[in-house]
Amino acid sequence: MCFIGQCHSGTALDVCTDNFFLQPLCLIGIIDVMRHYVKAFFLFFSFLFCIFAFRLFIFVKNGIIILIFNPLPLFSRKRGSFMNRTQKLGNVLIISSRKRMLSEFQSYLHSVLGEYLTFNTLLREQATDPSLFRGYQCVLFPTARALETFPLTIDSSILQLACDRVFNHMFLDKIIQIPPHERVYLVNDDKSSTLDIISQLEECGITQYDFVPFYPGCKDTESDIQFAITAGEPQLVPSRIPNVLDIGNRIIDISTILQLCEYFNIPLQTVNRVSRNYVNQILHTVKTSETYYTNYVQTEQLMQVILFSLPVGVCLFGADGRIQFMNAKFAHAFSLPSSNFEGQPFSECLPPAYADTAFDRNGDWTILLSDQKTQITLSVLSMVFPDTEPVFLAFLPGGRSTEAPAAEEEKTEESTFFASSRTFSLSLSHADSVQNLMTQVRHLALFDFPILIQGESGTQRRTLARAIHNFSRRHHYPFSVLHSPGNNLTEASLLRLLAETNHGTLVLSQVDRFPLAIQDLLVNVLTNVYGNFFSAPETHRFDVRIIAIADDNLYKKVEKGTFLRELFHLLSASELQTVPIRRRREDIPDLLNYFLLQFFHNSDMTCDRIFSEGLLRFLKEYAYPGNIHELYNLSCSLFTRYNSHKLQLSDLPTYLRSRQMADVSLTDLQYQVLSFVSMHPKAGRLAIKNGLADGETFVSEAALRTVLGELSSAGYLIVHRTKGGCEISELGRMVLEK
Repeated sequence: MCFIGQCHSGTALDVCTDNFFLQPLCLIGIIDVMRHYVKAFFLFFSFLFCIFAFRLFIFVKNGIIILIFNPLPLFSRKRGSFMNRTQKLGNVLIISSRKRMLSEFQSYLHSVLGEYLTFNTLLREQATDPSLFRGYQCVLFPTARALETFPLTIDSSILQLACDRVFNHMFLDKIIQIPPHERVYLVNDDKSSTLDIISQLEECGITQYDFVPFYPGCKDTESDIQFAITAGEPQLVPSRIPNVLDIGNRIIDISTILQLCEYFNIPLQTVNRVSRNYVNQILHTVKTSETYYTNYVQTEQLMQVILFSLPVGVCLFGADGRIQFMNAKFAHAFSLPSSNFEGQPFSECLPPAYADTAFDRNGDWTILLSDQKTQITLSVLSMVFPDTEPVFLAFLPGGRSTEAPAAEEEKTEESTFFASSRTFSLSLSHADSVQNLMTQVRHLALFDFPILIQGESGTQRRTLARAIHNFSRRHHYPFSVLHSPGNNLTEASLLRLLAETNHGTLVLSQVDRFPLAIQDLLVNVLTNVYGNFFSAPETHRFDVRIIAIADDNLYKKVEKGTFLRELFHLLSASELQTVPIRRRREDIPDLLNYFLLQFFHNSDMTCDRIFSEGLLRFLKEYAYPGNIHELYNLSCSLFTRYNSHKLQLSDLPTYLRSRQMADVSLTDLQYQVLSFVSMHPKAGRLAIKNGLADGETFVSEAALRTVLGELSSAGYLIVHRTKGGCEISELGRMVLEK
């Protein structure tokens, strides 16, 4: 509606309350204000109403008043409601070919938006006449395909909406009660929706399962699967599956709810309430999930400690014959190089004569070991649990001792370099420098020359010596180590050691630290008794391979006079130089994963999964002065701190945190900025500047930009581009906690 009257002013008055326009409607009337007082009186009150209820423009030109305005809806998101609460804003028709889906959609939408909208349902086969859509402002379809293939033409004035659908988050707490790492069928009525549900579950953080899609046309070939999740299609689940969780039809996603709210101008407070409830529901489920998973991890770790601490050898394998767990006692009893046989056939761990034996029943077996002399008793116990296939526990009740090896068969440096001491094929390194070292080791193992292994502490020098021995013709004979003898070492004791090691390998560990008196004794004994390189081997009293281990550059000590030149030349016929961790950083993730596998006995527990980005970056960049020893000990420390949540920089041992913080020095302004960002995540420069000003710290835009750059370069802040603001890093939190 619009009014026009005379005015003797040449001005234009704009009383529009804001710039939000709906469909303009103009009606022009001319009123002679001076001659028609009654109409003027009516105009006055109409004018007030228009200002209140409409967006009104008043133009005055040539004595004529022109009023142009837009009618507002009786309910505006910005103005509040002047409508009776019982009056609905619109009618929505839901169309589907399935009654259950119609009922669930109607019930869910009514619970969310029933205060403002009326929801009715119609089976697809009953939709035979376009007149059925009269009185509706919106028609909802369950999928885009249902909308595209709908046979009737719907008037263009009616909103046609294909729902975005998501699984019902109310069932998340039931899903996460399935044991982690299980293979699970995800069952639905077509491939696309099945894959969508798997993707949605993974987006919600449900990544601890191996989901296998199953829909009409798929064959049940995964005989090991004992769990299935279905979205309202339990009849499609293979009948043999004992554990079926029906999470109901997928519900309408929040995005579709928000589309309806926008289209019908539903109040913002309702939209906010719906969004808040949706988020709170997910947060509640996440907390529940963390509790379940934490309990699971703690129980699993406790069980592993118990099984590893048992005084008998234990091995657990499934109905398929593949090993699920083996402790070190069991591995040692069968002379296996490692207890990490998860997923390997149980029969492969036994002597070849038992390769075809089925250990699938309760009983005792007498096993003749590969030496054809030793017999041990192997007991197998079948354990059956509800709704699962049986598992078998193999253990050693008696027979061969499972004590640790004798002293001369001491373990190598945590057995970290090779998964097997008899082979080089399982080396954990991909670095060229280490591969070149391996080539040298393979070559030297074929000969009997004395070898000098030099390198930093913790670089597996003794492991290399052991590997050379095991790969040589001497591997059936003793491997002895003489480590840092005192001045009381006598010629008789040295000769006795050579006699005990005859035909084997003698390692002189830390030979660079031997006292000069002992060095002189070694020269005399090795020259006069062991022989020299110009004498025939048959004249030697002892046939012993000598491997010496020293720190970097032993020849420098020769030049300083702290190591005998004659002994140096006697020991260094061949040389090997080990590689420190800092020169093979590409191996760090693999080494970490190898150690974590030793501790967790679970190949899924990798460094990417249990370490935060900041912690993993630190572990990759750290120098490791203790090399493999330090990396191994650090992995042990982090393992003991793991409790289902990703480990952070603050979980590092005290000596590393102290070392990292030792050189940290912040100015007062840097500290204030870091503290402010810590309390106000995603704050931008303006917010930081104003926040500092509130605390009586005034800083220019340029100075603040410089400080943010310095903190970012030091790794204390993460500065996002565009409108992302700033947030504190893990390292920044450690600085504040210092």
